[in-house]
Amino acid sequence: MKRRDFVKLGALAACAPSKGVFGGEAQPVRLGFITDCHYAAHRLPAAGDRRNYAGGLAKMQAFVAAMNAAGVDFVVEGGDFKDLGGTPAESLAYLDAMEGAFAQFRGPRHHVLGNHDHDNISKEEFLGHIANAGQERAQAYYSFDVRGIRFIVLDACYRADGTPYCRGNFSWKEAFLPPEQVAFLRAALASAPGPCVPILHQQLDAEDETCVRNAAEVRAILEASGKVKCVLQGHYHESAFREVNGIGYYTLAANVMGQDNAYSVVTVSAQGEVTIVGHGGAASCSRQADGSWRADAAWRPGHYQVHFIYTGRGEAMLHIFPDGTTMMVDCGDSMRFQGTPQEVPLLPDCSRRSGEWAARYVARVNPRGSQVDYFHLSHYHEDHGGGERYHGGVIASETGNFHLCGLADAARFLTFGKLVDRASPTFDDPLDVLASSRDGTPRNMRALYAHLKATQGTAIERFQLGAHDQFRALHGTAKDFSVFNLCVNGRYVRKDGSIADIYADRVKAGAKNLNENGLSCGFIVSYGKFRLYSAGDFSDVLKATDGSRICTEDIIAEALGPVDVAKVNHHGHHAMYSGLVKALQARVWTACVLDQLHMTDDTCSRLADRSLYRGARTILPEYMPLQRPLLPEGRGYLAEVPMVVRQQPCHLVLDVPEGGETYSITCLSAADEANRLKARFGFFSRGGWTSKWM
Repeated sequence: MKRRDFVKLGALAACAPSKGVFGGEAQPVRLGFITDCHYAAHRLPAAGDRRNYAGGLAKMQAFVAAMNAAGVDFVVEGGDFKDLGGTPAESLAYLDAMEGAFAQFRGPRHHVLGNHDHDNISKEEFLGHIANAGQERAQAYYSFDVRGIRFIVLDACYRADGTPYCRGNFSWKEAFLPPEQVAFLRAALASAPGPCVPILHQQLDAEDETCVRNAAEVRAILEASGKVKCVLQGHYHESAFREVNGIGYYTLAANVMGQDNAYSVVTVSAQGEVTIVGHGGAASCSRQADGSWRADAAWRPGHYQVHFIYTGRGEAMLHIFPDGTTMMVDCGDSMRFQGTPQEVPLLPDCSRRSGEWAARYVARVNPRGSQVDYFHLSHYHEDHGGGERYHGGVIASETGNFHLCGLADAARFLTFGKLVDRASPTFDDPLDVLASSRDGTPRNMRALYAHLKATQGTAIERFQLGAHDQFRALHGTAKDFSVFNLCVNGRYVRKDGSIADIYADRVKAGAKNLNENGLSCGFIVSYGKFRLYSAGDFSDVLKATDGSRICTEDIIAEALGPVDVAKVNHHGHHAMYSGLVKALQARVWTACVLDQLHMTDDTCSRLADRSLYRGARTILPEYMPLQRPLLPEGRGYLAEVPMVVRQQPCHLVLDVPEGGETYSITCLSAADEANRLKARFGFFSRGGWTSKWM
């Protein structure tokens, strides 16, 4: 090891000597963490940009005041402390102003280098204008111990060839940890007296464009040490958390975004427990004594939530409105892939059927326990409602026998105030589906509905096309919240409010049956600036009179505009054609998954296609099965798919606070009922869109 690295390794925080030992009883260490302030007093954001450059100084002053009041042991800023000035002197003036505010903290303070800290100044110039506790002259990378816990600051502001950033010679998509720092990291971990917390600007938890190029090498070193429980990072601007092989990678939301003052207070114990409390929209999470991570995903008044419930054999979702009204959408069970190459993990296990697992999940998260206000069936297929082929037996009822499957299973544990589907009670819109159904779902639903009406007092309604209030807040007010009924039975509402009927000519010509998927109900949820699209399995391919193929998804695209989150049609099985993808332009594409042929390569390639729409997007189904044969389209889309759902099935929890300006998706392990945190991603809404019917 070079002598300067030895000196860095021995630098101690000024707040206290290192006196804790691994597993000892030293008091936990508390630190304040803020990142990506991007202060630039004279810089104005581009149109549509949420960055509040000029607000950085006031936010830093408020952060320091809060940390002084909280009595944390030390504070860390995670890079991009300031932004670009018109000249190097102006950039340094921004830096001096921020450092002056940061220096008002009554205790040790530490800096991490970010790419914007090198925009038109050098690394040495930046370091010459700041101070790090315990160092005569600020260093770019170093470590310090506080009560037996080692904090390791890294500088990944290097190009992939090892050239250090200097005066703008960088791309924000290219970061690298050079060999001398890799060696320093190994030594710092090896000599640490207890748990270690690495801190850097760029991300280490994946291989995408915001991450360090040699992140996999660095993660392997962290994992091999056995001492790292948590990594603190920034750079991405949207908040995120990923658990990778037991280590939690916490990405703090950028402080520069909007008016909120985003920062976190991090508590680390000598036993390896970690608690992160976010402020101003920053995420919160914690590491338990058993090594598992947890996040508070509980519904709160004023929030809109959607729980995508994974079982591996049926689609099920729970919507919780801002006032606490609940709507369960679908609850199916299909075992047709069990024991075949198409099978995905059946979770938590096979001791219960899908409907019961879904009901148990709902009862855990529902603010009203086992009472569900609405059940909405998107269409009559067994993986959405439960049919006659795969079941737990026939249930005798005075109103008519039915099979114990899907919704029928869930109804043993849940009560429903109202049931809504596309064609009950006659089941003949646009054609009689009772006789033509192959899996018996409509027949099972008809008998089950009668039973629930008699035993639970459940009301039964048909889905009302174009309605804004069929699914409404029942337990209070829900300002700027609505569910708009977009499509049903092949009909949809155009932007001007008129009705289009895709299958009208077929029905008029005497068709005996239609594709049940294409008859799915669909709706748009609006909450402030947030939009969500969900339309069951809506998909079909029609043959035109000239012999060409017409995708119904491309037809309905005329009625739609950009949304924040879209549940892909038909589980992503050869669905989501280009016209619909281009219309929706979702920031997040999600799906319920129950076989290897869901989220197929052709579908995902369209979702990731930058020629259809520009900008970031995340493909985040409950699970991304990849054992299926590779199609010619390839798998370049995996760059948009978080590693967490490639490795394991997860329940997904979408949470939208009041106003809908931000939202998050939390990934919880589906392996058991402990709701262990695997990942969390934060997003900014695109601002909504309007039409005559919204």
